[in-house]
Amino acid sequence: MSWGIVASAGATLVGGLLGSKSSKSAAKAQAKSADAATAEQKRQYDLSRADQMPWLNTGKENLGYLNQLNGGDYSRFYNLPDYQYGLSEMTKNMDRSAASRGRLYSGGYGEDFGKAMQGYASTNYNNYYNRLSNLAGVGQTAAQNLGGLGANYATNAGNSMMAAGNARASGYANQANVWGNTANQLGQLGANYFGSKTSGSGGINPYSSSGWNFGAPSGSAMSYVNFPGN
Repeated sequence: MSWGIVASAGATLVGGLLGSKSSKSAAKAQAKSADAATAEQKRQYDLSRADQMPWLNTGKENLGYLNQLNGGDYSRFYNLPDYQYGLSEMTKNMDRSAASRGRLYSGGYGEDFGKAMQGYASTNYNNYYNRLSNLAGVGQTAAQNLGGLGANYATNAGNSMMAAGNARASGYANQANVWGNTANQLGQLGANYFGSKTSGSGGINPYSSSGWNFGAPSGSAMSYVNFPGN
């Protein structure tokens, strides 16, 4: 067999091996990059979620207090330290004022105190209700932010995972193509070689009664290597 055909076949095989390895390495690098992007997106999502959670929890807590008021439960409102302190100071001031005028235990004082108490409670209740509403709104905003973060993470992570899968699939397909091309080239080399031998003298003679002959040209002193025919 000619050393030229051996060299050509060897070069084809080496080329196929290198091409397959290169395709595999490129696909692996792309998939690794996509996996890293997915991991970074997850890390950023976790950080952002952790930043939003205190606001979300504050909103939930104050929404619960707001629901108590709307349900007719005012016990927490009446027992608030600032409410009790203001009520105590108002009572002291009114008592001192009434005493200085000799009206502390009069019926008129009781009426005045009732009106003052109603105004004090109404003002503080409205302030308390608005404060709870604002804090509940903070939690609602945090919940909306978290929803947006989750949607963005799902989209971006999904794209990265798809990119990683496509890279791996592309690598497998490219390797198959490389080896397919290599096989075709080897087949063409073999066909060319055998064709040249059968058309010339000596070498391979598929029509020989003794089978296939690999050897020196016809008339040479070198003996043939004969493979028995079918």
